[in-house]
Amino acid sequence: MMAKERTNRSDVYKIGISVAGMILWVFSAARITGYGWREQLMFLALVPAVILLGRFVQHFRLPLGLKFTRERITFTLSDGIVLLVACSFGLAPAVFIAGIDGFTGSRRTARRLSSNFFSSAMMSLGAAAAAISLGAVLHYGFGEEPGTGLNHTLLAAAVALLVGSIVQIAVNIVLFSTLFALRQDNPAADVFKGFLWTAPMFLPNGAAATLMYYALQHDPKIIVVVGVPLFVAVYFGQRHYRDGVQKRIAVMEKAHRETIEALAVAINAKDAVTHDHVLRVQIYAAGVARALGCAADEIEALKAGALLHDIGKIAVPDYILNKPGKLTAAEFEKMKIHPIAGAQILSRVEFPYPIVPVVRHHHERWDGNGYPDGLRGEDIPLTARILAVVDCFDAVREDRQYRKGMTREEAIDVIIRGSGTQYDPRVVGTFISYLAEFETEIRTHRGAPLPTFGIEPSEQLSEAARRVLPATGLAEEEAVKPSGEKDPDEMKSLCDLARAVISAVGKDEIVEAFTATLNSVIPYCNCAITLVDPVTGNSSVTNAVGQNWMSLVGRSVAPGEGVTGWVLANRKPFCNADPKLDLPPSVIKQFPDYRTLAVFPIINDSVMYGAVTVYSSALARYTQSHQKLMKEAVALMAAALGATTHTNTREKRRSADDDGLSPLAETGSSLGLGETVQEHELTH
Repeated sequence: MMAKERTNRSDVYKIGISVAGMILWVFSAARITGYGWREQLMFLALVPAVILLGRFVQHFRLPLGLKFTRERITFTLSDGIVLLVACSFGLAPAVFIAGIDGFTGSRRTARRLSSNFFSSAMMSLGAAAAAISLGAVLHYGFGEEPGTGLNHTLLAAAVALLVGSIVQIAVNIVLFSTLFALRQDNPAADVFKGFLWTAPMFLPNGAAATLMYYALQHDPKIIVVVGVPLFVAVYFGQRHYRDGVQKRIAVMEKAHRETIEALAVAINAKDAVTHDHVLRVQIYAAGVARALGCAADEIEALKAGALLHDIGKIAVPDYILNKPGKLTAAEFEKMKIHPIAGAQILSRVEFPYPIVPVVRHHHERWDGNGYPDGLRGEDIPLTARILAVVDCFDAVREDRQYRKGMTREEAIDVIIRGSGTQYDPRVVGTFISYLAEFETEIRTHRGAPLPTFGIEPSEQLSEAARRVLPATGLAEEEAVKPSGEKDPDEMKSLCDLARAVISAVGKDEIVEAFTATLNSVIPYCNCAITLVDPVTGNSSVTNAVGQNWMSLVGRSVAPGEGVTGWVLANRKPFCNADPKLDLPPSVIKQFPDYRTLAVFPIINDSVMYGAVTVYSSALARYTQSHQKLMKEAVALMAAALGATTHTNTREKRRSADDDGLSPLAETGSSLGLGETVQEHELTH
């Protein structure tokens, strides 16, 4: 919507200036018929001369501060002739020649009549303002009448031509900077200041006009002797200046490219991004944007947005990003922050295209139920609506550890079902209509080296870095609520486990007793005990039982790494996720048939001792009954570990008639805990 408004305002402005300039040019062309035939022949002879000089122009893109535009500014040598004609013959001939010069010069860089007529009108208005100002200087400053041929004194002509050149520069800059400000929705005053650096490039035109005026007063042959070297010097001076600006633009483009790559590295450090995915989304997004008539800068913004739209996830905790299942309400609130954080990060970089709206609004919904601003319908930037569709289509087709990718038809069905509620129907329709063409373009990239987008494998920590101690705190454990009674067999199994761990002496014996008897409580194929080192705070698998148990023992587990790491960081149990989410690829190869897992934290009196992880290839999922038994069993071991740690204190509090199950009372648990355990589900 905003892009359309900017386009409409700039188009209205261009039409207005073009109409005003062309009316002035037609009026001036009619006025020169009132001159004598010799003057008319001179004016007509100057037209091919101006067109010839117009071939020696300098075109280059214009930098504004740290940004650069795709607009081109033109330095021409014929402005001196226009000023000379204005001083010698007045306003009408100067406007006539300037209008032709503007049109023919514009045709060399743009074949759009709208741009050609605007350039002609801008040059005509600038020439008219220059003629009026230099005429005022001659009349009021020196008492001489303008347009009287070559009869002015040299001082009067020199001053008048200098003033006229300055006015001509100012008018052209104001007209062009206003157009640019309307296109980019920037303050006109700021853009005008950015254009002022070009003014010195035009000043030699006034000096050249003065020398030509002096030569014509004395001997026209002097023009060849003086004018040609002067024009050559001005031409190469402007060319050297243009090359300097081009180098500056190249440096800025390189800086923007490196900035994007640096941000891409930041994204990859938090959320894995594949080169294939980025390339496909860029092709989809750019194709839809072109089909919908988006501007070139919006297409560039979409290409960058395909890579950077999730940069705000660096502000989201790892345990939320890596959680292999459903988010809680509090966790989802934190996840909703990432579009805002991403927009804030990218707003600090002066990108030459509007990427911030893409990033901030790519989670808005067509029906207004999205975030972060709850925008509805066409209030959502079109670029964000495009990215939302194409990114979803490609993402659901990729395999994830916790799900298989969808087929092409299934992915199409997903976005069609979301059309009119989650997605813009027009964007969905356009995307599906052109999908075959986009896929053909994608196929042309197969086998060719893919752009890296700055995404490289993360550097691994050195051994010295691994020995550095973390400074993390622990959250409070939620209270455990009792539930109903247990089955007699379950009660017996738990009692056997309780006797085993309570009769054990020391941490190692407790853990070994637990792993030896847990299989009678809950079925599993492999069990791994991850303990936190009380000195270093590091976590590692200290005990394991089951097939290939040696591949599990000794493995370090960082908080937030896999399902076990998430449980260590979040201090909550997690069940029924794919074991691939918990084990590194080198380990999971030894357990290809494992189907589910369950992880429970070992906590007693708010002290985190570690976690118990069980894996199963026989079970499709651990039921609520399994989970309750597992929780009770882990609570028994936690109580035993706590009792070992605080033996003297606990023995004073224990009564002489303790029946051996007192750890249950100390932890406030019973043999039936009814807390609901979160199930694995793809939601983020």
